Amino acid sequence: MTSGPIISAGVELSSGRKPVTFAALDEDLGVSSVEKWSLSETASCLEKYRNIWLAISFPAGTGGQELYSSFRKTISQAGLKSYSNKNDAKQCLVTNAQDCFRALIGQKPLPRRTLEGRLQRSAVLYEQGLQITDPVDIFEEITRYRLMQGILPLENIYSPKELDALVAAYVAWMAVNRPGQIILQAEFVLPAGEQNSLSNENLPVGRDG
Repeated sequence: MTSGPIISAGVELSSGRKPVTFAALDEDLGVSSVEKWSLSETASCLEKYRNIWLAISFPAGTGGQELYSSFRKTISQAGLKSYSNKNDAKQCLVTNAQDCFRALIGQKPLPRRTLEGRLQRSAVLYEQGLQITDPVDIFEEITRYRLMQGILPLENIYSPKELDALVAAYVAWMAVNRPGQIILQAEFVLPAGEQNSLSNENLPVGRDG
């Protein structure tokens, strides 16, 4: 049984020198951490959390699946176990960030790398109760002059990778606090708004590795 507050965290995996984008939420959906790690940093960074449920956004493509397998091996060194519903202090789940946003929005989201897509995803997370800046606020700071100069107040709008990690963290939070509002197939977790059943080809491979 766990004791003490549980940190709900999410990870987006991508290529690059620091391929792990990590986001953590507290029990009140406050954003306690958004970081980028290398694989070598991951185990030591996760070890500092006593109680953590981590949702991994499963990456697409062969390269992404290889990175996922390496990541799973790395986090096992930090004591994270596969999602079991048995109140282990450290658990990991698997999700898909884009399917999560589709479920929460009720339709296909806008492209994630566009400004419109980032604002849409931020608005969705804000409506779900995450303590982030309301993306509508940026429009109060936009003037004609700023538009002409290309100066937009985007410093408080998260990047696509950070938004993916945050929605994964929200799924982990739901698994802890609102388990009746998620659907589970094998180890794959999505908000219950997702209507489409997952096929076997979408499930993670080598997840116990």
